[in-house]
Amino acid sequence: MYQGVESRRRGYTTIYAPPELKEKIKALSEKLGRPQWKVLLEAITFYETLVRKPKAKEELPSIDKAVWYLQKLSMSIGALKENPSDANLQKTLKTVSQIRERLKVDTSILEKAVSDFVMTVKNLSTNAVDKHSVLDEITIELNMALKSVLIEIVYRYILKEEVQKKEASTVSQQL
Repeated sequence: MYQGVESRRRGYTTIYAPPELKEKIKALSEKLGRPQWKVLLEAITFYETLVRKPKAKEELPSIDKAVWYLQKLSMSIGALKENPSDANLQKTLKTVSQIRERLKVDTSILEKAVSDFVMTVKNLSTNAVDKHSVLDEITIELNMALKSVLIEIVYRYILKEEVQKKEASTVSQQL
């Protein structure tokens, strides 16, 4: 029995990694029903393909791009709500503009809500009750506008809603 264990060990080695990475590999291994070493091998092969063949990177699903913009926009709005300065307004509007241009998403409601938010915060009354009420209302408006843009990105790039509509219309035109 000792020889069997020893012979198996000779074919393997240890890779030092943070515990969080080890847990992620283990969870993925369990989910996929594959040994951990195969999960790592597939990941390395995939990465190597991306490095050697840039075109393969272009063919990746757009979910990565969509999630990046979801995160970027949410963080930008959060920073603006925390510090509604002119500098943060300009940074947020730049991010919103990037989403409008690059993802072709209608951001007009969000742009207005962002501008209204900063303008309203600057003009808040000194009365604490009024200030709190107005701030709550304008924050809810900003959150709803953000939510509508995030939902459109999710439907378009993650759930592929618009693509499916185009495919359905193409099929019906061919019939």
